[in-house]
Amino acid sequence: FNQDVSNWNDSTPTPPGPSPTPTPPTPTPSNLPSNCSDDCGYKFDLNYVAADRPQHFVPAEKGCFWITKNKKKASKRKETYCAKSEIKSACEATCHPWCENDSTFQFKLANSSGADKNVKCAWISKNRKKSASRKEKYCDSWDKSIYCSEACGRCSPNQGAKPTPEESAVNVVFNLHTDNYPQETSWALVDDAAGTVIKSDGARYTGFGDAFEANTLHSEAFALKRCVYYTLTVYDSFGDGLSPSIPTTPGYFEVFVEGQRVMGSSDGVAFGSSDSVEIYVC
Repeated sequence: FNQDVSNWNDSTPTPPGPSPTPTPPTPTPSNLPSNCSDDCGYKFDLNYVAADRPQHFVPAEKGCFWITKNKKKASKRKETYCAKSEIKSACEATCHPWCENDSTFQFKLANSSGADKNVKCAWISKNRKKSASRKEKYCDSWDKSIYCSEACGRCSPNQGAKPTPEESAVNVVFNLHTDNYPQETSWALVDDAAGTVIKSDGARYTGFGDAFEANTLHSEAFALKRCVYYTLTVYDSFGDGLSPSIPTTPGYFEVFVEGQRVMGSSDGVAFGSSDSVEIYVC
């Protein structure tokens, strides 16, 4: 028995192993806008049903930009995901309640001479004849989709125009019912950041002791700015608050912010020399 073994390999071949799992590319800083109002590194898990395994849910991580990436699905995604407090907080610009461009955001254009030119969002829709082509060219990037939401047409139907100062004002009602000694009572509404008195009344500020009538209800209504801290303070110069000397004639004060009563440190009656109510809606 003769056999040619010249082509034999003495080593036993090693069976092929599994291919290494590819590492997903790491985004470079250039993928992120320089002034990102959203948390650009934030990711949230999304459960979806795989087509080939209908009962198998696969977690998928998505960022804020994904919510408005698909124009047809943007409205539904905002309704679904922006309702979650964590996502709404991290994706503040994307989940913004009204539709407007970020007036501080700028991006670069390469003009015909090749020089860089900075423009704002309004440039996209400024020229009606060119707006469609500009949207197609520039609005697919996630920074412009977020910061130029109005110019890029990425607003959902439940978003309207930015409200006017009158429409967005915080409505505050202040009721003061004096006791038997109205000359002791004063009050002031202060803008805390500016340190200015918005409005005040009473002997402490007018110098007159007859600013109020006894046992009478006095009401004031204010339209205050949002995202500004205010303090409304009621003072009593005698130091017994609005506690009545005669039980049948009580005094009190109350503050309502957007229809909800807001309390200070007291019940609005027995507060000693003063009581303050903080007002802040954003």
